[in-house]
Amino acid sequence: MEKSQVIVTGATGSIGGAAVKSLLDKDIPVIMACRNIKKAASQRDVLIKQFPHSEIEIIELELNSLNSIKTFADIIKNQGFKVNKLLNNAGIICRDFSVNEDGFETTVAVNYIGPLYLTKLMIPLMEDDFNIVNTVSVTRGVSKLDECFFDLDKKKFSQLGTYGKAKYALFLSSLTLSENIKNGSVNLTDPGVVDSNMISMHRWFDPLADILFRPFCKSPEKGAIPAVNALMTTDEVQQIGNVMLFSGNKSKVVSMKHYDNPIREWLWKVTEARLGFIS
Repeated sequence: MEKSQVIVTGATGSIGGAAVKSLLDKDIPVIMACRNIKKAASQRDVLIKQFPHSEIEIIELELNSLNSIKTFADIIKNQGFKVNKLLNNAGIICRDFSVNEDGFETTVAVNYIGPLYLTKLMIPLMEDDFNIVNTVSVTRGVSKLDECFFDLDKKKFSQLGTYGKAKYALFLSSLTLSENIKNGSVNLTDPGVVDSNMISMHRWFDPLADILFRPFCKSPEKGAIPAVNALMTTDEVQQIGNVMLFSGNKSKVVSMKHYDNPIREWLWKVTEARLGFIS
């Protein structure tokens, strides 16, 4: 019997790579969705030596491009891949303000628009009882959204602030997405602060932070634990009817205060309009 595959975006990154290893260790086939195909191929060679009977596919995916995301989904459809789980793991913290070819600020595109667009395209292609897992961030706790979220205003951009808003937007839209699907589940994973390239700010204080801050960060392996737990969650969680947030080895139902956030409905409608979907 053919096994269903798990898509992991950003599979060559620290957390993504650790998640892939954990899945392969469970004898679960993986599709590595990566921007850097050469790096992914090199990483796959290493993984095959470690897991000789593993099934690993590599498909190019650039989350900063709607066209690339659409092409990825078309490949999944046209080549008949059997998929039942998607881990939206890839993310970026941009040092500077920039706008992509689709008219979105890059941080927002990669951390919010891209994962949501990919998810919307993948849902019709996935088997029943599918599981979507979106990666959020501890920065959501200090992030607030308003109707200026999509404005292309360089003066309002900040490296961590914009990243936090994008991740909180993904958090809120994951709740709405869960309310709009009937044959699958949506869950969230918070890896915490992990020792990876993501926490490099590309600023003068990076060397100092490496000495004083990095030693206290989680390892990528620990950061991947909640993501894998979320992917492996059972139908019992789905029957609860609420999105679960996985962190460390624990999980909890997302607080109702987030469901009650008045910006959530606006965010969903505007996002769908920008992406050409109709609720």
